[in-house]
Amino acid sequence: MDNCCYRLKRSLLALAFQLLIFAVLMFVLYQLLPLWLWGICLVAGLIIYQLFYRKRPHIAQFECLDGREWTLTHHDQHTQRALISHVIDHQAYVVVYFQHAKVRPLLIWCDQLPYQQWKSLKVLTKML
Repeated sequence: MDNCCYRLKRSLLALAFQLLIFAVLMFVLYQLLPLWLWGICLVAGLIIYQLFYRKRPHIAQFECLDGREWTLTHHDQHTQRALISHVIDHQAYVVVYFQHAKVRPLLIWCDQLPYQQWKSLKVLTKML
């Protein structure tokens, strides 16, 4: 496992996916609800997105220490160790699950890493 340090960029693909899901939901609600109730749902959805999803701490880097033990570095330079329980490859993104309940699963989209690191991460998912 050479060079197991992955620096993550911000994912535009994840943002586009969230926007697409929100737009489809708003379209369906527009068909079902009166206009004033749809407007309330639209404002509530935007407020919920701003309060909960934009404020989550994002991981800037994760690095292999030994086998299943990894370090996670957040954008505010806070570093923590975590043990990987399992990794699932969904082609467009990879989900890394950790053994500790305090550490949330890490979702890595394909546009967050350079192509060579993305391929090495996919190989790593098969090894873990």
